[in-house]
Amino acid sequence: MEHPFDRYAAFTDLEALKKISSEPLRKSKRVNLLKTTVTDFVDWAKRQEWDIKPVPWCKEAFYVDRENRERALGRDLFHLLGFTYMQEAASMLPPELLDPQPGENILDMSAAPGSKTTQIASKMQEQGIIIANDMQEKRLWTLNANMQRSGVINAILTKKVGQWFSRHMTGRFDRVLIDAPCTAQGTLRKDSTALEYCSADNIGKMSRLQVELLEAAIHATKVGGRIVYSTCTLTPEENESVIETIMNKFGDQVTMLDPMPDILKQAKADSLLVQKNIGIKKTFPAYRLWPQTYDTEGFFCAVLQKNAPTRDADRMEMRDRFEREVRRIDQKKWRENLKDWYGTDFMRDQETLFESKKQMFLTTQGIAKFPLPMSDFALGLPFGKPTTHGLVRLSHETAILRGHMATAQVIDITEEQFAALLNGQNLKDIVVKGIDDGDVLLRTNVGTKTIIAGRGLLKDGELLNRLPREIVRVHG
Repeated sequence: MEHPFDRYAAFTDLEALKKISSEPLRKSKRVNLLKTTVTDFVDWAKRQEWDIKPVPWCKEAFYVDRENRERALGRDLFHLLGFTYMQEAASMLPPELLDPQPGENILDMSAAPGSKTTQIASKMQEQGIIIANDMQEKRLWTLNANMQRSGVINAILTKKVGQWFSRHMTGRFDRVLIDAPCTAQGTLRKDSTALEYCSADNIGKMSRLQVELLEAAIHATKVGGRIVYSTCTLTPEENESVIETIMNKFGDQVTMLDPMPDILKQAKADSLLVQKNIGIKKTFPAYRLWPQTYDTEGFFCAVLQKNAPTRDADRMEMRDRFEREVRRIDQKKWRENLKDWYGTDFMRDQETLFESKKQMFLTTQGIAKFPLPMSDFALGLPFGKPTTHGLVRLSHETAILRGHMATAQVIDITEEQFAALLNGQNLKDIVVKGIDDGDVLLRTNVGTKTIIAGRGLLKDGELLNRLPREIVRVHG
């Protein structure tokens, strides 16, 4: 019986492709620079007795191998607190090629579940605006959870089909990433059913959709801006042929870029071989990652630059946010409240608060002022909730991200005490000086790194556990 990969015999070593496709993927982690450093992660990995090797195209990412597999990497403390992100190495490539810069406007057109969006945010260091879009609500919930765990404040989540951005947000973004829906042949190493979706009809349907989405991405990009197109499939129809269609349509309005000529030399050569074999006369730089080349998923990436306007921008009526910005007088009150209790208000210049359903969200003034012709799905980072006593109960997410700013109501706990909290226990007979009963932040050492590990409630010498249930449940 013919194998779906047999059609690639002229493009690559078929035996090597089939062999590696039956092998599990290497595990890899990306360091979240919003919360920690590469040095801290390397120290943590040594403490865990992990064998780590750098991912060639992402300087803050590492392959992880280990002998002790009793605890899944997804239950690792650095992962649960958002210091690292479990991400397949090939999927780190599109954000690296996008090369987002602090202060820019970025669109991630098909953002869920959030690995690439959080990677973009890590690079932008809270400066600039990220529009993270997806069309399915369930996927948006996952995206939002991953953004919150990663501590992203400068993002707006939207729920639209990707084609919508073509007309409604023409020329609004410095860079656009479209990690397009595809037949996902390249995911076979983690999904044994991946080849069930690669019929000729489905490949044709996907390629037509991909052309529409990439065209929309180009229209949404500013002149001089960059577009990255990527898929996790191997079919030429969804990869090189999509780029050929776009280049034929836009001509000199768009050019192809080659940002990693040395690191991805083989990937570029592999795409060029496919282009020549399928009859593309005007070849272009693109990156085809056969699974056996770099021991990854199968992947494809192409980088485009917009050189001229591609459509006129329509006049659009801008809409209010789903959340309401907190009045300045109320923001001042809550910030003074927090400063009186913790010695800081956990906010920086050019930041603001929104509220929805009694929850306040921390974001930037740039996000607040960025006009959108639709209401958002979510924005910013959970900040805290006002209590009946006129105080603000700080969120776990902000405690982890900004807790190091506190100079009061911080309790130092040992690693053993922290382990007890992770197992769902309270801590009794806590003796502290200068700490009032009520909300506290918990500071501990994790390896060589001192961190704020979460929140607690001090009451009559007992520290009540206020770690989120998902952390206690997963890690405990």
